[in-house]
Amino acid sequence: MVCLAVGLGAAFVVLAKGALERVERASQDKARTLARTVIYAMKGVTRYGPDQEGRVYGILEEVSLDPEVVSVGIARPDGRPILERGDPLPDLGRLEAEERLTVHGDRLVLIAPFEVESGCMAPGSCQCGGGTCSCGAHVSWAVPPGSYRLAIVLDTAGTGRVRATIVAEAVLAVGILAGLIVVAGLLARSLGARERLSRDVALEQQRRRSLESLGLLAAGLAHEIRNPLGAIRGYAQLMHEQAQGETRQRTGLMLGELDRVGERLEEFLGFARKRRLVVGPVDLGEIAREAASLLGPDAEASGITLAVEAPEPVVIDGDRAQLKELMTNLVLNAVDACAREGRIAVRAARGPAGAEVTVTDTGRGIRAEDLPHVFEPYFTTKETGSGLGLAISRRIAEDHGAVLTVENAPSGGAVARLAFVGREVG
Repeated sequence: MVCLAVGLGAAFVVLAKGALERVERASQDKARTLARTVIYAMKGVTRYGPDQEGRVYGILEEVSLDPEVVSVGIARPDGRPILERGDPLPDLGRLEAEERLTVHGDRLVLIAPFEVESGCMAPGSCQCGGGTCSCGAHVSWAVPPGSYRLAIVLDTAGTGRVRATIVAEAVLAVGILAGLIVVAGLLARSLGARERLSRDVALEQQRRRSLESLGLLAAGLAHEIRNPLGAIRGYAQLMHEQAQGETRQRTGLMLGELDRVGERLEEFLGFARKRRLVVGPVDLGEIAREAASLLGPDAEASGITLAVEAPEPVVIDGDRAQLKELMTNLVLNAVDACAREGRIAVRAARGPAGAEVTVTDTGRGIRAEDLPHVFEPYFTTKETGSGLGLAISRRIAEDHGAVLTVENAPSGGAVARLAFVGREVG
């Protein structure tokens, strides 16, 4: 499409250039045709018939009546006019023996040489010959045989208007084609974006189907693992209570590992299974304060300042328990990312597009190569992390029609943003 438009644009330019050349040639051809006609007529006058002066005047007068002819006349080789009709001839200067065509603004000037070969151009009814004009010739008019110049001045303003029209139309055509190129580019970009969006939607649908299958698998695993795991832990607890010394220490380690397996199993089930929302009014600022209060001791123990900013109620319809879990995950990630004496700011506010919660930390930030993977299940950079916290958080956000993003802050650290786009805020 773009190549076609470029080709058409080049064709328009070539055609416009050809049209301009033809318009200019038309004026030049007209001047040369008039000059040849006048010269042939005057040569006939010098050969035949009386009253050469009147007849030459008549020829020049008829030519001067043409709307494009500004002036026409006969001049000697030194440039001095002998006869002229219309406006006075411009200063011609000394004239050469060759035809000369010049353009001055809207004026085209043609100088054409011609010869008076016999007789002469003179007043009266005599027949002159022998190179003399003695039969009543007037000194200001007598033109014996010799070389002369015919000067014709044409007004090319009309041609200029035609030329301007051609240029304007060519510019318009090229502009339209340029617009088509831009539109074609935007269309191609739009189609590319649409294709990428369709691909992303297909991948997202595939991911959801995989998660649904994972949920069914998780339900089966719950029955197969929970009961024997509970029985094993019960026996381990009994052994721990009865054991002494080194055996008691080992059973304590066994209980710790069994509890860790149980926690991971619950995290897996929480991520995989479909949760039913219990929707009601939820103040996001209050949820943020509860999450900060829950994790405040951990932050204080690490020398981290944890502050919540919620100047006014930001109430939406949502599942309070799930949103609290989401908020707790975000604050916990920020605490884990911050070094000693770091700062975490949690803010809930009404944004221009809807309710918004941000969790900003001054920690180490996220490596550029890790950013595209932070929401993938089981992806983690922590030594003890499960890699499900952000994946579960995004699932909760999606269930609430919200958008959860994580990015590096310009001043260092990271910022997690939960945006309820288009949601009414109470």
